[in-house]
Amino acid sequence: MANIVTCDEVFVAINKLKAAKSDGHVGLSSDYFKHSCTDLAVYISLLFTALLVHGTAPKEFLTSTITPIPKGKGLNPTDSANYRGITLSPIYGKIFDLVVLQKYGEQLCTSPLQFGFKSKRSTSMCTMVLKEVIAYYSKHGSLYCVMLDATKAFDRVNYCKLFQEHLDRALPHEYLRLLLNMYTNHVTRVSWNGISSTKFSVKNGVKQGGVISPVLFCIYIDKLLLQLSKSGFGCFIGEVFLGALAYADDIVLLAPTHRAMRNMLALCDKFGSDYHVVFNAKKSKCLYFNSCANRSRISTTLPLFSVGGNDIEFVDE
Repeated sequence: MANIVTCDEVFVAINKLKAAKSDGHVGLSSDYFKHSCTDLAVYISLLFTALLVHGTAPKEFLTSTITPIPKGKGLNPTDSANYRGITLSPIYGKIFDLVVLQKYGEQLCTSPLQFGFKSKRSTSMCTMVLKEVIAYYSKHGSLYCVMLDATKAFDRVNYCKLFQEHLDRALPHEYLRLLLNMYTNHVTRVSWNGISSTKFSVKNGVKQGGVISPVLFCIYIDKLLLQLSKSGFGCFIGEVFLGALAYADDIVLLAPTHRAMRNMLALCDKFGSDYHVVFNAKKSKCLYFNSCANRSRISTTLPLFSVGGNDIEFVDE
């Protein structure tokens, strides 16, 4: 049955936990689970099965703790902009995430154009594919390359859109219902110098510190990659579409003509409007490659590209 979690599945998930990770809330550490007796997996499997049957989770599963960390040395410690929030998530929630990934990894797979958070994939592999496409088109003609920046993309995920994507992927409803409950009732607090703030609700964005969160985000952004691949615009090598490559929220668009690039950017604008993703033109960059040199060069005759109503700057490296 779909709502049964076995002790073997829990035992495998516990072994995948990273060592010495705290939950920041009730004082549990991942080491307690990794070094416990095997009987603990039996009780956790019964607990998870009960949660799936009832479709709800206790508050200990839903509370995260944010710890501000300075972004670097020599910064003004009184300026909140100089801190990065690191979120500590409940250990039970991480175990449940690992069980879901273990059981339903195939339903949670994404486009081959997405290289982020996948087994046997890396930024180096994505960069290699990008370089090969640039070399191919530089040899045979010209190429426009736009590197898009999505502002706080992980924090802007809309829950309605996110879980609709999972319904379309035929994830068992028992798991989907529990994940929805854990997200819509998620609360967090800020811990500073041993003192914690009051808890507040989180109504959008994937959970920071969650094991399954990067996978959920990749599924969320996968809709854009599929739309681009079906549009007919962008670069192809043979019949293989390579006009868009992504590593999580880092996206690069590749097109042989300025008209094709403008059409692809229009699709990105439409997706951003529908899915609450904001593409930042100021941090996005464009490069131009041609057959004269295997490097980009700035020219006064280059076309203008824009996203979100703002022009994207051309750069030469």
